[in-house]
Amino acid sequence: MKIVADENIPFARDLFSPLGDLHLLPGRQMQNQDVLDADVLLVRSVTNVNRELLHGSAVKFVGTCTIGIDHLDTHYLGDNTIAFASAPGCNALAVVQYVLAALATVNRLQENQKAVIIGGGNVGSRVYEYLQYLGLHCVCVDPFLAQDGDMNMGEFGEIYDADIVCMHTPLTIDGAHPTFHMLNEAVLSRLKQNAVLLNAGRGAVIDNNALLKVIEKRQDLTVILDVWEKEPDIHRELLQKVSLGTPHIAGYSFEGRINGSFMIYQALRHFLGHEKQLVQQQIDEVRNKAFGEPLPVCVKSLHAAILNSYLLSEDHKALLAVSSDLPAAFDRLRKYYPQRREFSHFHICNAPQAIAHTLKQLGFRGDE
Repeated sequence: MKIVADENIPFARDLFSPLGDLHLLPGRQMQNQDVLDADVLLVRSVTNVNRELLHGSAVKFVGTCTIGIDHLDTHYLGDNTIAFASAPGCNALAVVQYVLAALATVNRLQENQKAVIIGGGNVGSRVYEYLQYLGLHCVCVDPFLAQDGDMNMGEFGEIYDADIVCMHTPLTIDGAHPTFHMLNEAVLSRLKQNAVLLNAGRGAVIDNNALLKVIEKRQDLTVILDVWEKEPDIHRELLQKVSLGTPHIAGYSFEGRINGSFMIYQALRHFLGHEKQLVQQQIDEVRNKAFGEPLPVCVKSLHAAILNSYLLSEDHKALLAVSSDLPAAFDRLRKYYPQRREFSHFHICNAPQAIAHTLKQLGFRGDE
């Protein structure tokens, strides 16, 4: 069995090479000739999997080590009896860490603010849960979710009196509720005075040209973008205007990326009919090899602990530093992204009791 995989899938060799002839390639450069004789294709969000890529190939299984599938032509895959799998929720806690670190960086991680989370899926629901726990008043906007769930559901207009708006939606261009340019110039202009707008979903959910026009007029807005239209060829002028800009790495924690690999490994082994117990044994071996021992962190405050785990401003500085070399530099920053560990990798010591309790609820380790 021949397996073609994105070279940036973590621990791809450890997990997939025992299953067949593994070929690792740059994901954004994959072409039809690369997969013609492949049985399995493993990708990330930078590879568009469609007829152009797969026509005439032997591929029978496609796995994407990402939560989203908007880069997969699922209609084509279904029509051609090609099985596919994604990794929903694999990096949800990484995105939570990103959101909390971003808000801490701009000093807006404060109680009693109104936060509207647009998109209540695996990621958005976790962001809602953590912000709610920290004392923010949270509302979720998602027309596909029922009103009787665990989240306080609201209408789209809730964003106009929100202190914080967090975008966590997939990108859709049709259907009952398309998200493409959901936030256009008219919507952006009506955001509350001094609001924070954070997008860690998909870039084109916000009209980037319109956003630039608005923030040039509205310097009161705090804009945090991890995702951009036309990645990797992002809007350079917009990058210079946002409060924080990063190269689509909100979910790029070490744990989140490896979890995506694990989930696709499980899906492929299930597709091949392999025994669950053997699959889990291999995952446990790689997990033990990868994660290592927790790091002690001695802090006195919530903000200090969050920023000690992830100093997001460094990612912002790194993207600004290469703005003259975009789009190539955008992909380089992602490919060579420094190892970033989630809250669970840090052991809190010497923190006040109340702070230590809160941090443990966020996922940090602590003394029992």
